[in-house]
Amino acid sequence: MKNFLPVNITKMSGAGNTFALVDARDGSEWVGTEIKLGLSRPQFAKLVCDKILGLATDGLLLIESGDKDFDFKWDFYNSDGSTAEMCGNAARCAALYCYETMEPAEKNSLKFETGAGLVTTQILGDGHVRVLMPEAKMVNQEQILKIGDKTEKFVLVNTGVPHLVQKISDLSATLSLKEMARAARHHPDLKPAGANVTFYAVDSENHIKAVTFERGVEDYTLACGTGAVAAAFVHAQGSNQPKVVVQMPGGSLQVVFNDKEVHPLMTGEAVFVGDFKYNLEVVR
Repeated sequence: MKNFLPVNITKMSGAGNTFALVDARDGSEWVGTEIKLGLSRPQFAKLVCDKILGLATDGLLLIESGDKDFDFKWDFYNSDGSTAEMCGNAARCAALYCYETMEPAEKNSLKFETGAGLVTTQILGDGHVRVLMPEAKMVNQEQILKIGDKTEKFVLVNTGVPHLVQKISDLSATLSLKEMARAARHHPDLKPAGANVTFYAVDSENHIKAVTFERGVEDYTLACGTGAVAAAFVHAQGSNQPKVVVQMPGGSLQVVFNDKEVHPLMTGEAVFVGDFKYNLEVVR
């Protein structure tokens, strides 16, 4: 291992949702290092995201070379090594990362190939990034799940990944709802993939608060882009509001539903936390 150079990793935050980003494009130093590692990418993700031996992030994002239809391709892993088709906060971080380190300054719109298909991003300035999200789809307007001796009712939607959405009166109740969320996330009725669980409370017609229990992290996160869209989507069904501000524990996200576009727009901040040289001795 001593002849390995450390891997250069950038840690970023999207509304408190944190990610480790690696330049994995053709010809990058990662390509040669990965061959020697003897680890699968899920195994490497678990190490890098680890709270003690890693960078304490919610996910690992490898930026790969795109083809003629895409500027870049991404390979995304949750902190437990599982994959996710889409992550809205990761999309904002990826866009700013590529814009600042890989692309000419004048190119402020970038297209990514993801597991959920094309994701288009736009750099707005001052650290804000707009993401054209996957189409928000209603899967089941009344998803009933038996959890223990109780029956819970959710709205099941897909915003690139599945979300069980439940409206509650006060977001402070989510602490007592955590075990219920964990059970719902793994519920047999939702096999094999399960679903994220997003709770939201209404402040006003166009302002809600939300938090998501995320697959792969297996806990509440400070923010979840697809969760923000899911909560806004469900709320908008009743309020008829085309623009919803979603306050998550780590920051605020704006979601816009345009009649001319089936894909919602999500806008929020992305922040560089730091650049790190990850010592590969840790994998021994």
